[in-house]
Amino acid sequence: MAPPRLRRIGEAAEATGLTQRTIRYYEELGLLKPAAHVSGGNRRYDDEDLDRLQLIKRLREVVGLSLADIRTFLDTETERETLKAEYDATTDPVRRSEVLARAEPLLRRRIELLERKLAAVQDFLAEERSRLQRVHTLREAHGV
Repeated sequence: MAPPRLRRIGEAAEATGLTQRTIRYYEELGLLKPAAHVSGGNRRYDDEDLDRLQLIKRLREVVGLSLADIRTFLDTETERETLKAEYDATTDPVRRSEVLARAEPLLRRRIELLERKLAAVQDFLAEERSRLQRVHTLREAHGV
């Protein structure tokens, strides 16, 4: 098995569409720990790091989560990956059932976080639709 490919920060930035500064900032916040540090403090990123950066980017740009909520989500992601590894490591149905029982509340917490964000976006959208409706009503009142 070949060793994992390690990339410099510039390569990681290019692969993810993030800036090097953003990647460093996520590290400062503890959202990302590079796979390796080499001489001179240079960071190296593996495929798992890139996947994590892509997840952070999606949670930030697509979902619009705060960095605090992203931290919460990532904590559950680490836990989810651990549970998946435990599940995959056994064929014992009792053990697998126990792992699944631990996974369910974890996934429910993640869904609740996303549903809260979705509800806030839907409320904001409703406000904007109401404003648009008021404009249409006023235009009709003025015969425009």
